[in-house]
Amino acid sequence: MVKTQIYSIVNYNEAVQVMDAGADHIGLVPMQTGGIPAHRVPYDVVDKIYAEAKRRGVKTISIMLNKDVEEMFFIIKRLNPDIVHIAGMDYTADLAFADRLRKECPGTELMQAVLVDGPGALDRAKEYEKYCDYLLTDTGLAVDTGIGASGKTHDWNIDREIVETVSIPVIIAGGLGPDNVEECIEKIRPYGVDSLSKTSMKFRDGVIEKDIPKVKEFCEKAHAISEKLNLS
Repeated sequence: MVKTQIYSIVNYNEAVQVMDAGADHIGLVPMQTGGIPAHRVPYDVVDKIYAEAKRRGVKTISIMLNKDVEEMFFIIKRLNPDIVHIAGMDYTADLAFADRLRKECPGTELMQAVLVDGPGALDRAKEYEKYCDYLLTDTGLAVDTGIGASGKTHDWNIDREIVETVSIPVIIAGGLGPDNVEECIEKIRPYGVDSLSKTSMKFRDGVIEKDIPKVKEFCEKAHAISEKLNLS
């Protein structure tokens, strides 16, 4: 079954609704120096969300949008997520980071964002494959949110080549929603699909809120097409 990954959770009630809607993975931005202030979640709220996710068997992801490695490790050790997602454009995880993560934070896996901006994305994916547990392919760069959060798709032919080439799970992000998730899965056959922009409501003050009916539709369509295609 293709995994459904929903970003960016901002409070406990929303997290519960997203999990009820069928999300297999949930991601949020813990309090840190990077990212949009309105999207950062206080540690005590993260604790509560992660505890409920663990009870349900839903994987938790801490999204890192900063370049301070020591701050990242402080956050990871404080929150113990299932996965840490390195998404900032000023820092990319390397072998030293991966080795330290496995030594100091056993049980937390590493996901690296891959900017899909042309054929060079495959070379980057092959390099990250050597030391990461997951890859997340995404579209575009933004000052506050690093790789991704553009709400735009990219060349899925490159994603498919990445999926067929690397030996670790690949999650596809970038402009995915209920309107195109089935097509994406049919074309790429990935490990997972990620949605942020098309399953969110964004307000002028920077606040973001999940659109739960759209989250539910996204998850239902992804799971249904996975079953139809017999994707494990």
